[in-house]
Amino acid sequence: MNNLISKQEVMKELYPYFKEDETKVLLAGDMGFAVLDSYFNNHSNRAFNTGINEQATMSMAAGMAMTGLNPIIYSQVPFITMRAFEQFRYDVNEHNLNVKVIGVGANNYFAPLGRSHCMDEDDITLISILKNVLILSPTIETIKDDVKKMLDYNGPVYMRSL
Repeated sequence: MNNLISKQEVMKELYPYFKEDETKVLLAGDMGFAVLDSYFNNHSNRAFNTGINEQATMSMAAGMAMTGLNPIIYSQVPFITMRAFEQFRYDVNEHNLNVKVIGVGANNYFAPLGRSHCMDEDDITLISILKNVLILSPTIETIKDDVKKMLDYNGPVYMRSL
């Protein structure tokens, strides 16, 4: 998994889809602002900083999906998977909701911030418990196909990136 693509490349590839589809909503977990500038600057009515509040962010995304919106969560891997696992499991997975989760900082990318920001590859093991969630680990070779696969999949997706 060492050839995972960067969060910048994921969000760059996703942006044209987001720009064209007004049902897509971005929920960012108090990070990624330079990476997400085009989202926030050009779509302030549907790009939100939800703060360090992963459990509520996951539940907000579930509610949005139930109303026909297409939420995309952008947050650090350990916080959106472990901290919000119960909400991911019950609110999103059990209802097979069309919520897309982009976990950033996979494979200990944020190691300088301490062990609390690292998961090795345990996020894959943890999320694979959830029967409806498609897990994607895009590389530079697969990013176009993986973003399209994520958006075409009618259900929850967890995409990992550096």
